[in-house]
Amino acid sequence: MIKRQLLIGLTLLVLSGATGFAQESNQQNQPNMEKLYREALAVRIQARLFHDKQNVMWQSEVEKLTIPGRPVTINMKNEQARLSVHFTPYRRDTGGLILVAHSEIWLVEEGDDSGNLRYLTSMKSIPLDYGEIINFYPLGKLENLENKDQTHIEMSLSITPYVIDNESIASKAAEDAENGED
Repeated sequence: MIKRQLLIGLTLLVLSGATGFAQESNQQNQPNMEKLYREALAVRIQARLFHDKQNVMWQSEVEKLTIPGRPVTINMKNEQARLSVHFTPYRRDTGGLILVAHSEIWLVEEGDDSGNLRYLTSMKSIPLDYGEIINFYPLGKLENLENKDQTHIEMSLSITPYVIDNESIASKAAEDAENGED
């Protein structure tokens, strides 16, 4: 009888220890939601496609949430081209952000019926402050906007700390990081 009670007690002890270990390891693997909210950034992008100054063919405005190191991607597509632009913000130690803008463009070759594509890519690092508006030209900045044979794409972008209840979560996180807190 004592052996049986001892065996049951030992089994319960092992099981409770294993359960505690499983809960602890699950907690370590799950992201700290408060920390993610404190780091959250709102990325506002206005994209315009036009052939000349007067003729805006398409425009869109989006606001997406991200955290430093995670990209926000904008895709544009038609029969002759596809464009993907990935904007990835990183915090600078001195304050503000570094924005890495990576564009990828696939173009159908004119006069080529075989379906061959031309691939172009570029990457730029842009320092900016919270709320500062920058313009990005994935196809390059045209000197002559009057040329109706060329497509022009302009993206205006600003990044601000994500705000909940009028309290800036990301700016509080930036202050904590400067003060050495986590």
